[in-house]
Amino acid sequence: MLCLVLASCGGGSNPQPTTEVPKHLSQVPRSSIKNLIIVVMQNNSFDHLFGTYPLAHGLDPSLPSYHQTDQAGRTITPQLLSNLSPDDLQHTRDSYQAAYDSGKMDKYAWENGDVSMDYFDNTSTGTANDGQLFGVTTLWSYAQQYALADNFFASAMASEPSNMLYMTAANVGAGSDPYGYPQLDSCSAALYQQNKGISATITPPLTFQNVGDQLSSAKISWTWFHEYFSNEQNGTCLHYVPQENPFQYFQSTANSANVQNFTLSGFQSQLSAGTLPSIMWVTGSPGHSMHPGQGNIGNSIEWLDSFVQAVKGSSAWTNSAIIVIWDESGGWYDHVAPPQLNGTLGLGARVPVLVISPLAKTNYISSQQMDFVSILRFIQWNWALGTFTDAGQAAREAQSGNICDLLTTTCGNP
Repeated sequence: MLCLVLASCGGGSNPQPTTEVPKHLSQVPRSSIKNLIIVVMQNNSFDHLFGTYPLAHGLDPSLPSYHQTDQAGRTITPQLLSNLSPDDLQHTRDSYQAAYDSGKMDKYAWENGDVSMDYFDNTSTGTANDGQLFGVTTLWSYAQQYALADNFFASAMASEPSNMLYMTAANVGAGSDPYGYPQLDSCSAALYQQNKGISATITPPLTFQNVGDQLSSAKISWTWFHEYFSNEQNGTCLHYVPQENPFQYFQSTANSANVQNFTLSGFQSQLSAGTLPSIMWVTGSPGHSMHPGQGNIGNSIEWLDSFVQAVKGSSAWTNSAIIVIWDESGGWYDHVAPPQLNGTLGLGARVPVLVISPLAKTNYISSQQMDFVSILRFIQWNWALGTFTDAGQAAREAQSGNICDLLTTTCGNP
């Protein structure tokens, strides 16, 4: 439950990171984090979920972009969204660039419709399929207990697989808008046939290095878990989205033992047995990811809460860090103009990021600039992998900050 004095809480009074004696470089992990768990949610901007969160860099009525004109000539301002099952919004590279409007952030209502200006807050609660009430207050409560980033940007001003490729390889491959199904995924052929009329493509296997390759070479355990992955490799593909699975794009990792099906019960069994991989990513099905157009967000938040509570109730909790990210802003309004990095597809609009861990700062809001590559950099540092050997990938990594400001444990650059 949120404390009644939340407005007096914030990021300014939190303790500085503890000064641990660094481990010898041959010892990994270098920090107290032995299990890094990245949970990938979908398509929500920072302002859309945390725009009125106390002391965060949220909605600002004094800004020109707060008052926008839609295609009917009406003036639109952000309003509390009462519909807990909103429709999907445009989230292509073209629509992102149009709403961005050279940094003015003032064409959301025009490009994506009036609803794109709206937001949720801690009163936004929906009834999940099991009858339980879940809503954004759960997310706010985790932010209050742990750490929230309010200056974390999507790595790409584009849709998937862009951001997931940046997070795992600091590179999206060829093309300015990498929209395509991974050639080696069993769902790709059927989905391509369904969607080739709306510019779907097939992406040939990528051959440059990804962080999975680095981890495997270093004999560090890792897994990309995806809900319904195994169930739908027969081509049904109703609940599994291959564009969200970056390791399926690489010749070296597609359909490997490191890409696995996810169920909550299976995850709980791994927690009980103490067999979690050192690094794991988890992507839920669309109905569990908060993706607009996929039902009541209460179902997704309940799924996320069940996941977090399972970790908290296990012996792994003491040395674990859960990073909850939203993979892109999804076309929802955000007022902060993303910095543009040379030679990249981004940055894109801000997304919320929570770090839930006994090693996270308490009730802390980090305003240091970060993006998805920041997570990659932490993995490379904590497990002594170093940056990628390719100069282009290493250069992209150098353009990103790290996530250390969210943690109390010592960390550093790759």
